[in-house]
Amino acid sequence: MDPDGESTLTTRVQQRLQSRTCGWCGTLIPYTGRGRPPAYCSKAHRNRAWEVRTAERRLQRDIATTAATAEPVREVITETVTHTQTRVQTRLDRRPPDTARAWIEHLAELARQLREDELGDQHWTHAKLYRALADVMNALDRAHPGGLNRLLGR
Repeated sequence: MDPDGESTLTTRVQQRLQSRTCGWCGTLIPYTGRGRPPAYCSKAHRNRAWEVRTAERRLQRDIATTAATAEPVREVITETVTHTQTRVQTRLDRRPPDTARAWIEHLAELARQLREDELGDQHWTHAKLYRALADVMNALDRAHPGGLNRLLGR
């Protein structure tokens, strides 16, 4: 269970025909997944099976010379089980810090990420970070009595 939110698990079972045997000779026929599954391995076997079926209907006799089997067509079916886990994450509060202590913690975290994480490698963001920090320094210079020089003891 995710400590930040809810977690749900969804299971989906999907069956797909992989192969079946020829209705005439019993040879295994692979199925590609498109269209109607083939019942015979070749056109000749399909024609032979049709001839046997029609001859049985017309002549009402046993055909002893055929290779047709009385066994049912065997089908091979594979089963695919897919597990999907959906996590609902709670939204974090995105308000800027409102105390000096909170700002110091935020800036310390920024410094840590620049040193240790991917943020230090993302050089295309460094100019934007520098401009934002320079704006902060200018605002601090204007806000502190005597400016940054007095703050630094110069």
